[in-house]
Amino acid sequence: MYQSLLPVLKPLVFEGKSGVLEIVHKYDDRGFLYLNEGIIEQVETKNLQGRKAAAACVRWVNITVRFREGAREKYIPDPDVDTNEILSYLEKVHRNIAVINDKISDENAIFQADFDRIGEVERLSAGDLKVAMLLDGERSIEQVMRKSGKSELAVLTHICRLMIAGVIQQKISKNVLDTDKQNDLLASLETVLIDLVGPAAPILIEDSFEEIQSRPGMLAKEDVQSLFSAIRKELSEEDKVLFDDWSSSVLSGRLVY
Repeated sequence: MYQSLLPVLKPLVFEGKSGVLEIVHKYDDRGFLYLNEGIIEQVETKNLQGRKAAAACVRWVNITVRFREGAREKYIPDPDVDTNEILSYLEKVHRNIAVINDKISDENAIFQADFDRIGEVERLSAGDLKVAMLLDGERSIEQVMRKSGKSELAVLTHICRLMIAGVIQQKISKNVLDTDKQNDLLASLETVLIDLVGPAAPILIEDSFEEIQSRPGMLAKEDVQSLFSAIRKELSEEDKVLFDDWSSSVLSGRLVY
């Protein structure tokens, strides 16, 4: 389920390949490693470049990758980007991921901390405790990442340590709607809101996703009601009546979207 860049990147380096390794991170980011004869000369993400971008990419584990051999794109080589340093760190990440995949069976898993038990365990770090405080039986792994400000790899590592210590339990896995169903729902939702609030509809939907700490593509069935409630708060009393009629039809299953 989770993977590191190591099995893909290491052969490219050792075989002296040139081209662009493109990484798509599940949580709304994208990285590019520019290789020239097996040397990583530059790394870029949406917002970072150089060593900082490399440090981010090696901590992504929910990824898809594609290598475009021979691709020639404009970039400025950064002498601070160290190929050996990147590979060395990925070796450690690769070992961690084996443990993570053994302990966490589902990327949509929800965890509940036992706060009474936490007080009895002495070997937990401050980072472990920070993550534990966010494991309330409701938040997804993605939501814990955003709340904690930690990387995906760090959060998963803390969760594994907490599981091994016996102070958290996997509660449920969120029932994320399939892509087609989400797309149909959001298209129908936007159409309804355009009739009510005009061009502000997409912004209202985006803000409401932020409020429930989710995003398009990761909407769970159990979060649909919360999304509708967040939207409803921003509507006029007259618009609430019309929106309630539509949303109740969706939630009851009477309306096929």
